[in-house]
Amino acid sequence: MKSEISTITQHGYLVIADISGYTSFVAQTELEHSQEILAELLELLMEKFQPLMTISKLEGDAIFAYAHEAMFPRGETLIELIESIYVAFRDKQVSMKLATTCKCNACRNIPTLDLKFFAHCGDYFVQQVMNTRELVGSDVNLIHRLTKNHVSETTGWRAYIMLTEQCLNHLQLNLEDAYIQMETYEHLGEIKTYNIDLHKRYQEITDERHIMIDEKDADFVLEVDFSTPPPVTWDWLQDPAKINQWGDGRTRWFNGDRPKGRTGKGASNHCAHSKGVSTKVTLDWRPFEYSTHDSFKNGKKVFAETIRLEPLPDGGTRLHDVIQVPSLHILPQMLRRTVAQFIMKMLKYDQFMKKAMQMAGEEFAKTKSE
Repeated sequence: MKSEISTITQHGYLVIADISGYTSFVAQTELEHSQEILAELLELLMEKFQPLMTISKLEGDAIFAYAHEAMFPRGETLIELIESIYVAFRDKQVSMKLATTCKCNACRNIPTLDLKFFAHCGDYFVQQVMNTRELVGSDVNLIHRLTKNHVSETTGWRAYIMLTEQCLNHLQLNLEDAYIQMETYEHLGEIKTYNIDLHKRYQEITDERHIMIDEKDADFVLEVDFSTPPPVTWDWLQDPAKINQWGDGRTRWFNGDRPKGRTGKGASNHCAHSKGVSTKVTLDWRPFEYSTHDSFKNGKKVFAETIRLEPLPDGGTRLHDVIQVPSLHILPQMLRRTVAQFIMKMLKYDQFMKKAMQMAGEEFAKTKSE
């Protein structure tokens, strides 16, 4: 058997998604149904990971994935990806339970399963053994050791995200409401971890009010097809640094308020320019799905906008950009749509969005080839 190890050290993110309650679920339920249920849940996790991360391998009740650090230039995207996977997992559980009329233990116990995530940033090598690729390195050992910890014991949490201090620093985030815990491992010493209660986050995400502008109420609607998956497209439309790359070149956007240290409802971006100060305030924030914002110029509201992303069968994303112009609402709907079309044409809005589409596709293709 021929084994090869890449001589190039890669630096990136290592993530394990571990299904909680797997052992007792299998032990107490009918094997055939329990394996079908677990397979369906694992397939969902793989599907959600794959646009941005490479699946290294399945490890029984867990998935080990990794990605080069260039794949997450905006640190929050990694946590948003994990949270979106957890929401999809919980939603899948509910739909599976509602869809079945089976009374077996496996089907009845679907809600007992839960999910934990472990995230670390470090170095790794890719080892090729025949047709199998496997990651090796001290940081790879560490991420697997982290799955044995004391978080549930000290907090009572069944579902959480654990991030190492090294990972959080690389993401350049300050998680104000994270639970800090030290874990100690032989040969690795003390590891400082930051932990997020996913039950609480799921409740917050699902309880938040949906604020969306319907296309029938819009003054202007633009559709653009990106070749990039929703998480990448989302970054190019939301990250001020990326907006500055495809924008008009005259304005420079910066991060404003970040409640609890993260982008979300109540967050803002701003820019100062020759005509004053512009501010964009987030009203609703559903990563990779949609966001709604109010835009102000010198304190006066000038736009309301919903950005909605539709996954396409080819792996790309269709952007639905829905805009209202409050100053035009004294006009009949047909007339204000005509005027809004003229305003957006003068602003070259569609050209800038197409530039964003092109730049996103080029960078994503380059990143995937690394």
